[in-house]
Amino acid sequence: MKKTILIYLILCSTYGFAQNNSSTITFKDGSKKQFDKVSFEYNTEDFIVGLKTKTANNDKTDISLNDVVSLRKNNVNYKTRQYKKSLYLLEEVSKSTLSLYKSGKNYFLENEEYGLKEIPRVVIDEKTLNRFDYATLSVFVNKCQEAQELAYNKNQSISISVLKDVVETFNTCNLSEDTQFATNIIELANAPSEIIEIGVNIGYSFLNTTFDDLSPGVSNNYGTPVIGAQVYFNTNMLEKRLGFIILVDYSLPKKFNSSENLIHLKSELSYITGMIGTRYTFNNISKTFSPYIGFNGGFIFNSMSSVSVQDAVFGAQLINFDSTNKLAYNLGIGSYIHFGKQKIDFNLTYQPENKFEVVSTDNLSRIEGYYKMSGFQLKATYVF
Repeated sequence: MKKTILIYLILCSTYGFAQNNSSTITFKDGSKKQFDKVSFEYNTEDFIVGLKTKTANNDKTDISLNDVVSLRKNNVNYKTRQYKKSLYLLEEVSKSTLSLYKSGKNYFLENEEYGLKEIPRVVIDEKTLNRFDYATLSVFVNKCQEAQELAYNKNQSISISVLKDVVETFNTCNLSEDTQFATNIIELANAPSEIIEIGVNIGYSFLNTTFDDLSPGVSNNYGTPVIGAQVYFNTNMLEKRLGFIILVDYSLPKKFNSSENLIHLKSELSYITGMIGTRYTFNNISKTFSPYIGFNGGFIFNSMSSVSVQDAVFGAQLINFDSTNKLAYNLGIGSYIHFGKQKIDFNLTYQPENKFEVVSTDNLSRIEGYYKMSGFQLKATYVF
């Protein structure tokens, strides 16, 4: 008896599972039909343009969307809609005052005011990115400031999850009769054309200096404090993301001695860096942190440095070299951190390897050589 009941329950469960996983198509003539399996046919642009069905008897049929009103598959609703003279099958992602649909990898927004429109993905250099166009989304949510704020704060990274969050925020919003704007947009519109700020900084450089040309295989890895000042030119270009900077840094002198290769090598190196740069700031991450990437170009002034070499032989000539200045560039990342009205700029800079020429001259001869320097710099700048 127990075995009979168990078999009965298994059969009922199997039947119920099959029923729940069957798909139902509603046709334009008003009829409905269940299928054991329904798969989608896609075009080259990844829109759903047709259906392929299979019954429990393994009968297979291709169904044109011209005959279909809707589909319910795996408890998800789909409907046929015409868009730009083509008929597509759209999945209902969110159905409300503002509805969100998808067909393949393509997403659509719909409301009474603007109808049905695809929200395009961002394209840069003919490459389609996995994020959506802010402008289109902003038009659909322009009656809700909360949704506008959310969309604007993520305007460079509107992913599918952000898109869904914005639509959900709009549908729970107390809608205004007037167009709403994000606070940041209002501030940008009222902002002066240019803001100049001045900062003083302190930091630490981690440098690697190699003297292969003067004494093969000799190098020095060291750290030294850095002090300096920066002038910021903050513009409204690219929604206040693009800015410019003038910087001057002074690294404190560092001595180094070596007696390898039977060569006495002495150096005391100190650098003044003067550069002009540009920064792109991601100012929509949060109100506290504004990360950025930057590029600087200018000169490393090295005339205060000294290098000397002398063979470890009695009576050998001591050669004192004068160091030269160098045209250079560096790359940086960092973040502005806001504390109320105060701002601190934390920066990490990579200095690619540079070759510094050194020259020793007297009345009888001229000796040339070089050493190389590269490294990283960490610094914090208090911005007034």
